[in-house]
Amino acid sequence: MKQNWISIWLALLLIVVLADSMAAHGGTGTPQLTNEDIGPYRIFVWSDPEPPQVGQYHVAIAMTESLPGDASGFAGKPILNADITVILTHIASGATLTKKATHQDAVNKIYYEADFEVPTPGEWRVDLAVIGPDGAAEATYMEEFIEATFNWMPIAGGALAVLLAVGALVFHWRVQPQLVEAH
Repeated sequence: MKQNWISIWLALLLIVVLADSMAAHGGTGTPQLTNEDIGPYRIFVWSDPEPPQVGQYHVAIAMTESLPGDASGFAGKPILNADITVILTHIASGATLTKKATHQDAVNKIYYEADFEVPTPGEWRVDLAVIGPDGAAEATYMEEFIEATFNWMPIAGGALAVLLAVGALVFHWRVQPQLVEAH
């Protein structure tokens, strides 16, 4: 029984510690473009982390057909065979970073995803160049990157999980019936 509790708490601790990296994929993050018509397509774009910072930057994109009268953007079929290039341009220096967004590393295969290593803080323009079955389209948004900061969330989550585990064990031991010795 004790081994089951330990396994459960270790699993919870692992989930808390890894939650930050797992959240970076699969259409989670900060919405950048939501239900935007770009030519014959409807586009949804998320980025991570929030706020954007020097270092790892993740872009997730979903596209559907753009149908007249579809306010939600979900009536159209998903576009799964597009060629999407994501271009980050540093406004001050003009430096660019370019990646193809693909389904390859996506947790959910309806998303196109691209990961970047952003080297410089400041304002960056993010351009999406789409070539799909119904033609080409483009979309743009802006991001302000800050210097990277230490992410305390996994440590705080791990500490909380340990405290909860200790509290559960103490509670478990206190409510166990006490053995009374016969004299």
